[in-house]
Amino acid sequence: MKELLRGVYDLHVHTAPDVSPRKCDDLELARRLEKTGMAGCAIKSHFADTAGRAAVLRSLFPKLDIVGGITLNRSVGGINPQAVERTAQMGGKMLWFPTLEARSYQQYRHSNDGMDVSQFLSVFSDDRNLLPEVYQVLEIAAEYNMVVGTGHLSSREGLAVVRAARECGVEHVVLTHADNPTNEYSLEEQYQAVQEGAMVEHCYFTSYYQRTPIEVIAQQIQHVGCKSVVLSTDFGQVNSPYSDEGMLEYMQCLLQCGISEEDLFQMVCANPRSLLQS
Repeated sequence: MKELLRGVYDLHVHTAPDVSPRKCDDLELARRLEKTGMAGCAIKSHFADTAGRAAVLRSLFPKLDIVGGITLNRSVGGINPQAVERTAQMGGKMLWFPTLEARSYQQYRHSNDGMDVSQFLSVFSDDRNLLPEVYQVLEIAAEYNMVVGTGHLSSREGLAVVRAARECGVEHVVLTHADNPTNEYSLEEQYQAVQEGAMVEHCYFTSYYQRTPIEVIAQQIQHVGCKSVVLSTDFGQVNSPYSDEGMLEYMQCLLQCGISEEDLFQMVCANPRSLLQS
């Protein structure tokens, strides 16, 4: 069954060094990908640029397509055009809008304790329009052909970013783990985003940790079509499987749910390759 992994990408992996303990470091991840025949990955940190780390890995593992990028949390200045441009100039391919420090994410986490979340990040101004720096960031992403992920923004914010990205000429936008309850997109919202040119990401994390049934993910894939879906793990937690183990298990689960091998390889090989190499 490990032949299933040949040519597969995982565009959502958390590795050490990081703020939180991680399952493995960059080098161990790359060694495992190379050994199993996977094609590449995106290494992600919530709080630090990973473009430089990815560049080192590419030099050490030239057969792998490994990319890094930046996540727009407060440690990089939030929605900071200058930080994005510097990442892009270093070859960073991925740009994620706020994740753990998205205001909507913190509202979800603290919905029962009344915590003040006003210090966290939104892409909206007080009048519910996108902030000017959102457009600046997207224009830079378009110039450098970065892949824009919606992060942990609310679905309303994420869809606004999708529309703005299209206006700014961004070629590749991804709804980050669209089935995760913290920032869940309805079937209608996923379809709307696809009509605007976005792809929908589904991560094994939500099924593995019993937050979203695998059958629900399969239904969502079938609703929008496999040509508009990217599968990844969002793994890196100490108690999670390794990326290669997670991708293999994820693929096997979806096959059991009736997803064909042809559609599966579209989502784990062809679609992520098109995001990184176009």
